[in-house]
Amino acid sequence: MTKDWLTIKNAPWALGLLLILSLFLFQGNGLSDRLEHWLYDQTITTWPTLVNHQVAVTAIGDWASVTLSVLVLIILAVLLPRLTHSYTLITCMAIFGLLIAGYLLLLFYLRIQLPIIDTLLLILFAVPIATGYRLVMTNRFLNQQLDDMASTPHLSLPQSTKRQPAQLLEHFQAFLEPEGWLLWENGELLQIHGMTMAQAPHLPKPGHWVHQLNQSWVKLERGSSTYVLGLSLKNDLSREVTQQYLRGLELESETIMTPTQHSVQAFSPRLEKVQLANKRLSQMQSFIQHSFEHMPDGIIVTDELAVIRFANRHIENWFREPMPSLSGMPLIKLLQGHDPQENPSWHEIVSETLTLSESRAVNLKVHGRDFILHLAPVTLPGDAQSGIIANISDISELREQQRQHRQVIDFISHDVRSPLVSQLALIEQLKRDPSNINEYQIEQLGKLARRSYSLAEEFVNLARAEQLSETRFYDCDLLAIVENARDSVSEQAYEKHIRLELNDTEDLWLQGNAELLERAVINLLTNAIQYSAPNTTITIQVYQAGHIAGLAIADEGSGIDERELPYLFDRYHRPRHNEIAGNHGTGLGLAFVKTVVEKHKGKIYVDSMPGEGTTFTLKLPIADPMG
Repeated sequence: MTKDWLTIKNAPWALGLLLILSLFLFQGNGLSDRLEHWLYDQTITTWPTLVNHQVAVTAIGDWASVTLSVLVLIILAVLLPRLTHSYTLITCMAIFGLLIAGYLLLLFYLRIQLPIIDTLLLILFAVPIATGYRLVMTNRFLNQQLDDMASTPHLSLPQSTKRQPAQLLEHFQAFLEPEGWLLWENGELLQIHGMTMAQAPHLPKPGHWVHQLNQSWVKLERGSSTYVLGLSLKNDLSREVTQQYLRGLELESETIMTPTQHSVQAFSPRLEKVQLANKRLSQMQSFIQHSFEHMPDGIIVTDELAVIRFANRHIENWFREPMPSLSGMPLIKLLQGHDPQENPSWHEIVSETLTLSESRAVNLKVHGRDFILHLAPVTLPGDAQSGIIANISDISELREQQRQHRQVIDFISHDVRSPLVSQLALIEQLKRDPSNINEYQIEQLGKLARRSYSLAEEFVNLARAEQLSETRFYDCDLLAIVENARDSVSEQAYEKHIRLELNDTEDLWLQGNAELLERAVINLLTNAIQYSAPNTTITIQVYQAGHIAGLAIADEGSGIDERELPYLFDRYHRPRHNEIAGNHGTGLGLAFVKTVVEKHKGKIYVDSMPGEGTTFTLKLPIADPMG
């Protein structure tokens, strides 16, 4: 039995007692008798023609008045607690009118005077009494609800302004890993490591950080104590960002009571509770909303009919549906067109989640990206029905890593193992008959060893390029890099009677890694030599176009089939016509070149015509070495 039902059940008794008490008050002061005579006199005076003075009027005793009052009291006590304020007034006015009409009918037609003043007064006082009782009950109910809201767990984040300096220092040590720290209280050093108080600058205002190179200082006031906290940060690229973050921390509070707060507290403590409860609800709603919006995954919440009621911004971006159209859209309609990578249809998946209350996980592809969709039933607020909460995670990078992992396994299991197996077989053959070792076998063994070394070197170079970061960049000259690469392949070109023609310009300085850039240019030149016919020319041009340094390598070889161009820079991709011609590459050279160029924030282009040659063009941003 709920509190509301208990209130309704007990209300007639409480209201009835109040009305009985008011009835006794009327009887005690003689007011009823005076009003009764006044009502009779007013009735006779108003309608004298209706009264036959030759017939006496019979006055009923007090027992009739008491009986009538008790009957009306029961009716009011039962009805009024269940009626709204407007219906309470209408009901009382209707009963009041019926009593007056009955009084007049009995008086004029039956010559009976029914004492109704006590009952009329009871009805008049029933309206304010019932309204007051309802307000008291409402007030009690609101107080209970407010107390429940105030006692329920709420989001409470400890403010930095209330944390003790020793606790703050402990958190900074775990969060920032400073190289040194210092904590000083009223002239006494509490903690010190790698810093001295003599290094502390003037700290004019509490709570404001002062930064000196890699040192950050702040003064704090807690009660009657004054603290100085110092941190010695790592002197790297993150130092300025960390100091900017510290500058935004609020470590000292300025408590100012606004006039509105004063007026609320002075007016009613209940309003203060309402304000506190509303503030907590607003904070919780804002926290939940911001949390959903900034989650790395997409979130969808539906109702019991699988209609979307909430979706965060990731859903809008990934599915390319504007937010207004998402609200109210069936979940199945949103997912249609993005088929799951399993056998069941979206209708079956969504309906089973709702009807069977079972969680499901489905892989799907949306606009070329891979996702995993988790569907789980969720109980809707204020309802026994279940909706769906869907979590969508972008696993495109994971899928790409898995694909690359499979390619690496295939590469190692086939390309790397193949020459090693051939070497071992040849060595076993030589061991069985060492007297018949000839120059061809030795040359074949060396060729296989060089191929194994080349495969390992290409694989290692690609791994180094993928791990390249700007921390390993320095000033380097593109022209010098190209000249070194040309010299490295000049012997290969000489053997095929291929001329390397360098059209250079002035020095072009870059911010980059010269070793990997030179390796990338060597790969391009090696490919140009390998796929060029003897007695041809490879043209190398270094040029400047605005703030871009360009490098173009053009050969006069067989060119590249147009169908191969989209896959030219993919890992482990080997052009089909090269395999048929016996030119077995690793499939990593051009992937390495593209990776190095992209790490240097550049771009690479290829222009090829079958039978006429191929041109590779690199464009890299120029750096000012004097800047």
